[in-house]
Amino acid sequence: MLSRIWRLAKLFLRSPARAADACRDDENLAPGFWIYAAFTLLMMLFFALKPFDFPDANAPYPRGAQGLMFWFKVMMWQPPLEAAWMALLLGLVVWFRQGSLPVRLAAGVAWTAVPFVLMAVYAAVGADASRAVAELAKGAAGAARADAEARVVAGARAVTMAKWALGLGTAAWIGLFVPLWRRLTRREVMPVVGFMLGVNAIGVAMLTPMALATAWRSSNFFMAAQVAAGFWLLGALTLGLREATGLRLPRAFMAVLLSMFLQIAVAFTLHLLGLVPKDILKALLYA
Repeated sequence: MLSRIWRLAKLFLRSPARAADACRDDENLAPGFWIYAAFTLLMMLFFALKPFDFPDANAPYPRGAQGLMFWFKVMMWQPPLEAAWMALLLGLVVWFRQGSLPVRLAAGVAWTAVPFVLMAVYAAVGADASRAVAELAKGAAGAARADAEARVVAGARAVTMAKWALGLGTAAWIGLFVPLWRRLTRREVMPVVGFMLGVNAIGVAMLTPMALATAWRSSNFFMAAQVAAGFWLLGALTLGLREATGLRLPRAFMAVLLSMFLQIAVAFTLHLLGLVPKDILKALLYA
């Protein structure tokens, strides 16, 4: 098993297309899973040991301890978000498989914008209540205090309604993926799942320059390593998806890119619905 994991990891680093082809073999699903597990574990250890004020020297002191247990809680959210990413990507693969690319692209971008519009509306609804709370905290008195209290009560009701609207809206835009998912076969799904698991070998490889940057306290080197990892991952996913699904390169690229934005939208939506704490969300996005 170890030798198979090592060979597959090297394929992901050297040739994503060949790695995607290898993922058609069901025997490579388990090695891909162990690559993903290693990535999750190593990321947890790295960020647990990394100083909180690096690379941002002006970062405020964290409210709570951000040791191993904190990052364990963070990484517990990684698998469900990874699963959501896979599901959304597979839906977009079906979406971009046929039809005019400009039409599919325009509709796909509009579709991707929906959760961000829902979140913006939710945030706007609670803005007045937040300002009213701030006025009360400053010690508003008399008529100003009564007005602020009324706005807080009204804002709380509006936020409750907005939260329901956000939840229902989220269910609606995700529900639109169901007809696309129903067109998929196991033969189409498993190579993409295996590839998405194994491509985390890139994240494992990039931990080395990130660790060196941390040891040298070089924020520029650290951020450059993160940017390089992001572009490397985007390129590898695009090339691998083209090989695994037969999509043309522009369609594969847009499927990957839009799925990334949708995964971010899912994370923020879970936070706004009260499921993911703010500190966990920030750590997920940072890691």
